Amino acid sequence: MRGGIIVLAGLGTTHILVRTATYGAAITTDSIVFLSTAMNFLAGEGWQDFTVGGPMVHWPPLFPLLLAALGWVGIDPLEGGRLLNATAFGLTILAAGLYLRSNVRSQWLALVATATFAASLPLSDWAANYMTEPLFVLLTLLALMQLAAFLQRGERTSLWWAAVFTALAALTRYPGVVLIGAGVLMLLVRRAPPLAARLKDAVVFGAISSIPLAGVLTSNWVLSDTLTGGRSGSGQSLFDSLSRVVDVFREWAIPPNAPDGLGYLLSMAAGLVILAAGAVVVLAGRGFGVGGKSASFGLGPALPFGVFAVAYLVFVVVVVPLTIPTGIEARFLLPMYVPLLLAAVLLLDRFLCIEAGGWMAAVRYGLASFVLLGTLAHLCFSAHRNLTITAEAYGAGFHEYSYNGRYWQQSETLNYIRNHHIEGRIYSNEGPLVWFWDRTAAPGKYQSVHAGLSLLARQMMQWTKDGIGAHIVWFRAFDNHGVYGYDLMDLRLLSGVEPVAELADGVVFRTTATEPFDAERHRARKQRYVQQFIEQAGKLVIRADWDVYRKGRKLTYRKQPCAAADTQAMFVLHAIPLDPADLPAHRRPYGFDLLDFYFRTRGGVRLDDQCVVSVQLPDYAISRIRVGQWLAEENRTLWTTEAEPFDAARQQRYVEQLIEQADAQVARAGWGVYRTGRKLIYRSRTVR
Repeated sequence: MRGGIIVLAGLGTTHILVRTATYGAAITTDSIVFLSTAMNFLAGEGWQDFTVGGPMVHWPPLFPLLLAALGWVGIDPLEGGRLLNATAFGLTILAAGLYLRSNVRSQWLALVATATFAASLPLSDWAANYMTEPLFVLLTLLALMQLAAFLQRGERTSLWWAAVFTALAALTRYPGVVLIGAGVLMLLVRRAPPLAARLKDAVVFGAISSIPLAGVLTSNWVLSDTLTGGRSGSGQSLFDSLSRVVDVFREWAIPPNAPDGLGYLLSMAAGLVILAAGAVVVLAGRGFGVGGKSASFGLGPALPFGVFAVAYLVFVVVVVPLTIPTGIEARFLLPMYVPLLLAAVLLLDRFLCIEAGGWMAAVRYGLASFVLLGTLAHLCFSAHRNLTITAEAYGAGFHEYSYNGRYWQQSETLNYIRNHHIEGRIYSNEGPLVWFWDRTAAPGKYQSVHAGLSLLARQMMQWTKDGIGAHIVWFRAFDNHGVYGYDLMDLRLLSGVEPVAELADGVVFRTTATEPFDAERHRARKQRYVQQFIEQAGKLVIRADWDVYRKGRKLTYRKQPCAAADTQAMFVLHAIPLDPADLPAHRRPYGFDLLDFYFRTRGGVRLDDQCVVSVQLPDYAISRIRVGQWLAEENRTLWTTEAEPFDAARQQRYVEQLIEQADAQVARAGWGVYRTGRKLIYRSRTVR
């Protein structure tokens, strides 16, 4: 059985390495913080974070330090992060599997649970990211395992190791303080030893685990006058936070590719596991201490994992909305994923081992069968989804949310910057992206744009006064969603900003500002722009919730009256070509081109009570288009409709070319059949 667990751990590591083999791990803005800090440290430029131009204090230092250490031995930090997280994922599977093997009576249950970890979508997705979560999950797991060993057997070595792993976890992510607090609490409330012994153990554990973090926080205060960097909350209500937690738990329980009916069954299976766990706790009677009555039920192995999961959940619900602008995200809950499942499996095993006969035995075996079937179904769908994601990432990278991948390698805007050797400073709505693709540039060359048009105009005036050449690079895919208080259209209308390159995925501007920002004049320009926008929209082709106009290959969407909520949903745009061969290779199996977009990322304009936005269609013959809006938060379509025929003239030429290419007619029937090489062409002159 141990061999099977080792094989699963090896498969997990290999899976992540294959997924990231072509383009590397997924890189985001947070990833750039770790990468740039490690590279600056290696270059002797200090503990400098590229994104803020100062010391890295928003995150603890362990992850960048490990990247720098790998750099010292000749491994590029970018490759080092990929290898580090793949290894952490494999070790997490191995540690969880071996712990289960030693603490559950059913070895098959241990193997199935380990396979579930190996196929886990949340764990594998973040292991393929250039982030700190995989390392934090591993260190937290190791700390809890050692703490459980000490609580069960009183081994002093286990207590020391638990403290060391806890300290390392806290040096990886600040929420490691939850692990420190949970450990101290469990050491204090256990029943068997005298109070003095419990106090001594809690002090030893607390000191070893917290002193390194205290040193980091002190250093942060000296460097930045803050403990963990400047932070702002999201304003997320308690109800919204709890709703988001429920959504994340549902995502964990139900793979996205599972049918709806199976999703309900998986939810029921998860609920039954929770009920079984609750039954074990109730039946345990009093206490959780070593040697207490609960020992007969074997709750000791599950206790640290359950306590940490509950404490961490409370921490996320209370603290994250106060300190993170985005509110609760799935990755913030990831550290409790493995402890929660381990506790559930351990308690389920204890429930199944309770001596009982008659109807209780039937309930026990029925529960076991149902949960086993649900787990196997979850395992199959998760593995299938994992393999699908891996195949896509291997071929095209994580192009939807990462700086890595084929999409950015083919970026016209990035290629323009490379080929034109722009001098001076480059400001961008995604400065880290530009830095990532030119990591050899001088520090400070690439920076993020400033918040507010007035502040940006003042900065540009200062650049002009100082004789500093500066450009602004605006990527359409990162149209800030209001973060800066303005968008691409505002930038176009700003005095002292001149576009020098209009590219498919972005615009490059030269800045020559010599006058302050005038809000009234800017609004007047905006009104004229919107009017011209509408006048040039072309012919009305769809009348729906949003009217859609067409001129050449450009579609213009317009709504009046229009509320802010009308612009928040994703716009559905599917182009069905006349010839499927015109589709990108990865879209051909679906039969249409996916051109969905968001209002702001396409330079949409909302002025007074009307909204307009335009999008360019591909330059191939289109049979019809499908348009609409989809609300991701509620997983529902707001409206949808189709326009057909779309390219009527092109469609006629396409049919004529097909007939001209046919060698001969080989059959006459309701449909005439023509042959050219190995291809048959069917033609009907009357279509009903």
